[in-house]
Amino acid sequence: MADTGASRSEHVSFCRLCEAFCGTVVTVEDGRPVKLSPDRDNPHTQGHICVKGAAIVDIANDPDRVLRPLKRVGGPGEFAEVSWDEALDDIAARLSAIIARDGPEAVATYFGNPGAFSTDTFLSSQWFLQRIGSSKFYAAGSQDSTSRHLASWILYGVAFRNAIPDLPHCDLLIVTGANPLVSHGGLLTAPRMRHDLDAIAARGRVIVIDPRRTETAKRYEHVAIRPDADAWLHAAMLKAMIDAEAVDEAFLAAHCTGWGELRAAVLGVDLDEAAAATGIARAAIEKLALDFAAAPRAAMYGRVGLCRGRFSTLANLLLDAINIAGGKFGQVGGSTFGAFPLAEGAEPLSGYGEHRTRIGDLPVVAGLMPAAALPDDILEPGPGQVRAMMVIAGNPVLSAPGGERLEEALESLDLLFSVDLYMTETNRFADYILPAATFLEKDDIPLIGLSHMVRPFIQYARAAVPPMGEAREEKAIFDDLVARMGLGSVAPTPGLRWLERQGMTITPLTLVELGLRHGPLGKRRGADALSFARLAAMPHGMMLDLPLTYDGWAGHLATEDRKIRLWHPIVAEEFARFAAHRAAPPEPAALKLFSQRKLKSMNSWMHNPEKLARSQEPALLVHPADAARHGLADGGRALVSNDHGAVEVVVEVSDDVVEGAVCYPHGWGHNGGWRHANTLPGANINLLLGLGPAAVERVSGTTFIDGIPVAVTPIAA
Repeated sequence: MADTGASRSEHVSFCRLCEAFCGTVVTVEDGRPVKLSPDRDNPHTQGHICVKGAAIVDIANDPDRVLRPLKRVGGPGEFAEVSWDEALDDIAARLSAIIARDGPEAVATYFGNPGAFSTDTFLSSQWFLQRIGSSKFYAAGSQDSTSRHLASWILYGVAFRNAIPDLPHCDLLIVTGANPLVSHGGLLTAPRMRHDLDAIAARGRVIVIDPRRTETAKRYEHVAIRPDADAWLHAAMLKAMIDAEAVDEAFLAAHCTGWGELRAAVLGVDLDEAAAATGIARAAIEKLALDFAAAPRAAMYGRVGLCRGRFSTLANLLLDAINIAGGKFGQVGGSTFGAFPLAEGAEPLSGYGEHRTRIGDLPVVAGLMPAAALPDDILEPGPGQVRAMMVIAGNPVLSAPGGERLEEALESLDLLFSVDLYMTETNRFADYILPAATFLEKDDIPLIGLSHMVRPFIQYARAAVPPMGEAREEKAIFDDLVARMGLGSVAPTPGLRWLERQGMTITPLTLVELGLRHGPLGKRRGADALSFARLAAMPHGMMLDLPLTYDGWAGHLATEDRKIRLWHPIVAEEFARFAAHRAAPPEPAALKLFSQRKLKSMNSWMHNPEKLARSQEPALLVHPADAARHGLADGGRALVSNDHGAVEVVVEVSDDVVEGAVCYPHGWGHNGGWRHANTLPGANINLLLGLGPAAVERVSGTTFIDGIPVAVTPIAA
């Protein structure tokens, strides 16, 4: 920390809005953050930061921010301030009574993004649920990642094991279902993404496959694809590689199981049918596949766009299979696992199917319950019916399917409390809102990014300011609650209690520090092992002397034989469903709705800062041919509808979107306790999503969000 005046100081930190973890400098005046700037001395991000990161100062100082515990005193949204003791005493007493009456499975959590990027928030909320004995951890992951986690569990035996592209050495990168110039990478930590992609394009090619000419697609090569056709494309590419004998049979025989079954299934895909389904010419599919196979250093990378269609697990698994069969896996410039600084081996924390939903019998993937099952889990009577909920950093009324039914469900609970920064559309139904600390008010380390950093890096950031108002970190809140419930410590396992007996407070960061000292990085560094004290003396962070896993990647598999598993009964089931879909009569002509990510927006919770929101005008992108066909005018209003609901939107006619599809950003339609956000235009398109088993991919519980058939009709001025 460098003093720049009696009441002004600068604190080196990093952003926790996404997986880029960009280095920052926080300027503090009179105990309040007033500015967030890029840290040009950070060796990892080298001065990069996005516009959203700078806006966290506006959120920390927002007059609408919840800074004292609130108790509901009337209808939804009617609250009064209370003391922490009053709030926690009542919550603990009511939770204890509900558990005594109905059992711990009557208590559930909904966990949202960006809580996942704060070590304290992510781990301590899971610890609390485990401590009270419940497994019902509903999460935003079922809207954007559980099919990816399932594909990883099938392939590698670990749900959270993801191969990443070796960007610094790659010469051909195919990006599908991702917009990394806006997202800055999902399950891929590379904060200077544009520089990496520009370098690849300079020495080779970057190809972006997307239904929209995204910001990334505009900068590089764009291949337009119809929404929800990724499984078709990936199967066709793999078939083209097999037909041309352009697969690495030696690697497949030595390191994989199930190749024969996957090969046979893929060969059943007709390339002309794939061309019709994707809107990409057969010759273009074949050339794409063979160019990839021929490139010595190439990788395919996909993200959210692959995770929300009817065959999203297949799409993700086949993407990895293309990397593997193409001889790119575990290779320099190809696709491989990141470094693992904290833990050795591949023992999965949670995998697949240990629990299933009470309503609909849907699987739980990586410990994440499917949000589409939540309203019925609350409303349908029976053993295990949810009667109490905790919402952490999430807003499922706007970000999850079935918002209207979820409102009904939340209002029926015996107890609902949230830990948040704002009175959102969700927690306006809460009995209590407990004020959370922003990341400016927490010590932290970029935990979730450590295993998928292209260039391994670590940083320990101290809180720039103490918690503002009466805000608290989540771990402190949960410690107080379990103590009031007579459960002792929120620490996760009895095996760690010896640390408490030695006077050490067990926090999420305690475990991270133990991993630093005794995990792979600590063993590699020996007597030079890192600690938080040492990292605090290097506030800008340090690059780690750990390579990506070009060698030894098999040690990170948790399959029984330490081989990549290309076939599994789930894959067989999904290929059978895919074959039945291919053989079915053509679907009625309808526009396919898919969503997009905006650079200045992050789900639903960053629309209150005026600097971010003033230039955002959510609009339905419609191709000119579709606009003419449906009588839609640029700037006009339209009704978007299907069997689940209808919303009014503004139309923007644009050839950036593929013909036959329409595109709209998610997270809009505000009516919470944020005054500026409530004045903004925009609709909640998640009202068009279904609920329950019919609205999800059954094997992963992932909600169908992209490729939803809708009718779009003009509204007269």
